[in-house]
Amino acid sequence: MVLSKHDNERTPVGARVPSSGLKHLFVGVTRENLPGQLLAGVTLLAIAIPEQLATSQLAGVPAFTAMIAFIAASIVFFAVGSNPILSVGADSTIAPLFAVALLRVAPASSAHYLELVAATAVVTGLIVMAIGLLKLGWLADFLSMPIVAGFMAGIGLIIMVHQLPRALGIVSRGESIGQRLNAIGHSLGHVSGWSIAIAIGTLLIMVVGEKLNAKLPWALGAVVAATALVSLGSLGAHGVLTLGAVSAGAPTWRLHWLAPHELTIVLTTALTLVVVIISQSAATSRTSADELGFADDLSRDFVGIGLANVAAGFAGAFPVNASPARTTVTRLAGGRTKLAGLVAGVGALVLSPVAKYAHMIPLAALAGVLFFVAGRLIKIGQFRAILRASRVEFALSMVSLLGVVLIGVEQGLAIAVGLAILDQTWRAARPRMIELGRRAGTTSWEPLGAPGVQRAAEVLAVLFDEDLFFANAGVFRRELHELLVKYPETQHVVIDAVAMSDIDYTGMTTLAQVVTDLVKDHVTISFARPSDAVRHRLNNSTDEVLRRIKQFDNTDAAVVDAVGA
Repeated sequence: MVLSKHDNERTPVGARVPSSGLKHLFVGVTRENLPGQLLAGVTLLAIAIPEQLATSQLAGVPAFTAMIAFIAASIVFFAVGSNPILSVGADSTIAPLFAVALLRVAPASSAHYLELVAATAVVTGLIVMAIGLLKLGWLADFLSMPIVAGFMAGIGLIIMVHQLPRALGIVSRGESIGQRLNAIGHSLGHVSGWSIAIAIGTLLIMVVGEKLNAKLPWALGAVVAATALVSLGSLGAHGVLTLGAVSAGAPTWRLHWLAPHELTIVLTTALTLVVVIISQSAATSRTSADELGFADDLSRDFVGIGLANVAAGFAGAFPVNASPARTTVTRLAGGRTKLAGLVAGVGALVLSPVAKYAHMIPLAALAGVLFFVAGRLIKIGQFRAILRASRVEFALSMVSLLGVVLIGVEQGLAIAVGLAILDQTWRAARPRMIELGRRAGTTSWEPLGAPGVQRAAEVLAVLFDEDLFFANAGVFRRELHELLVKYPETQHVVIDAVAMSDIDYTGMTTLAQVVTDLVKDHVTISFARPSDAVRHRLNNSTDEVLRRIKQFDNTDAAVVDAVGA
C-alpha cells in the first residue's frame, strides 16, 4: 500500500478510487453484480430494522423515530459520501450520550425532548460537516486507542444497565447507574421469568448465529420469533412488556428557538457526539476501505455524515453515526457499491406502512439485541493487550471507562483525554539522550552497549529522541552537560537529529546557548540527519552561532569531518 503524506488520503496500489459527483452514484454496479448488491442491501435492511427499533429505546424517543433517522441518513450519505458500504443511521454508541444529557432537561418522548434531539442532530451535523470541508480529518486520531477502548466499554456497561430492567420485565427508574441498580434491587420481587427467557434467548440466537453465518439476519429472526411467542402465548399477561403502539408517521419539523441555557446544553452535547462520531466513523471507513482495497476519503465521508445528521434533524429525528456492525454486515453480504445502502434506506421507507405491526415486539427481545451490541463494545482481549503493552495506557483506559460509568460520559471522556495529554507531554518532556558508537568495521553508529559498538576518541555522538521544544530544552542542555563532564576529553559533539523533526523558539535559544558554551571551550558541534524543518531553522536563524553549525547526511560523515578538521 502506498501512503500519501496525509493518512486520510491513502490510495492502495491499483485501487479504483470511487468517483465523485451525482452522475457516478452507481459506480461499480454492473449487470453481473446487480443481484448481489441488491441482496446485500436487503441483508443490511434485515439487520437494521431490529437494531434501529432497539436504539430508539436507548434514545428515549418513539420507536419509529430511529427508522426515520436511518432512512434520511442512508439516502443522504448515498448521495454525498465516499465510502460505498459505510452504513449511517441511528447508532447505539451515541444514543446514550445525547439521551443522558438531554433527559435532564425534558422527559423522554416529550415534544420538548424531541425538539432538543433534533436541534442536537443539526448542530452536530454542521460541526462534522465543517470538519470535512476544512479537511480536519486528523482530529479523528486525537484519542488514543486505549482511551477509545475504555470509553466504548463504559458506554457498553451503561447500555447493559439501562436495558436490564426491560430484560427483567420491570419498570426502569433513575438516571445514573447507581440509581438504576438500586431501583432494580427493590423491584426483584416483580421480575418476569418469561422476559428473562426472551432476553437470554434473543442474545443466544445472535451469539450462536454470528458464529454459524454472520451474513444472516439473526437479530431480525430472533425478534420475530420472540414477537410470535408473546402474541401466541399471550405473555403480556405474564409480565412481558411490549413496544406498544408504533406509528410510522411522516418526517416532522421540530426545530425552534431554544433558551440560552438549552442551547448551551445542545452545543456541549453536540461537541461530545462529534468526538465519538469522527473517531468511530474514521475507524469504520478506513477499515472497510482497507478490506475492499479502495482509497478512502475521510473528508468527504465527514461531509456526508454531517449532512446526514442535518437531514435527520430536519426530519425530526436524532443524531446519526457510521455503524461498524452494519458496515461489516454489508461487506460480508457481498456489498461493494452504494446500491446496498440505497436499497436498505428505500426498503425501510417502503416498509413503513407495516410498522404498526411492531407493537407486539417484546422489550426484552430488544434488550437482548442491545446486550449483544453492548458486548461488542466491551473488548476484554483488547484490554489484556493494552495491559501487556503499557500499564500507563491501561490505567488511562480504566480511567476513561470508570469516568464514563461513575461520573458521566462528557466528564469521563474529558478526564481521560486530559490525562492522555499530560502523559504525552510528560513523555516528550523526558526524552532520552542516547550515546552512540561506531560498530567495528562499518560506518554504522548505534547505541553504546551493543556488541561490537565503541566510542570514537574525543567524539561525543548522541541521539536526542524527541523534538527540541520548550518542555525539554532544559533537559537537553543538562544531559549534554553531564555527558561532557563524564567525557572531559571530548573535542567534538555530533547530534544525530533523525528523531528531532522540529525545534521551537525556546529550543533554538537553548541550543544557541549550548553552542556558545561549547565554542568557548573549543569544542565543535555538528548535526547529522536533520529534518528539512531543522535545516531551515538553523540556516535561517538570526543567531550566527546556529547558522555556523555544520550539517551532514549521516553520523559517520559528521564524525569523520570533525576528527579530520
